[in-house]
Amino acid sequence: MSPLEIERIVRDQLPHWRAACDRTDADIVVLNQRAFGTSEKELFLLAVAIKYAGMANKNVTISAD
Repeated sequence: MSPLEIERIVRDQLPHWRAACDRTDADIVVLNQRAFGTSEKELFLLAVAIKYAGMANKNVTISAD
């Protein structure tokens, strides 16, 4: 998947995640484990979200609560 495709998916389906990753005042973004379920689509979006964070040079922390 190309970076442009990842950016499009995040823009269209994960706008709040995009806003968090695009902020310049933090190096870490926090993801609550409840934000995504276990369906194939949700796991795909989770992978895309993590990839986008990496493209934005962010570290991802997953919280339990």
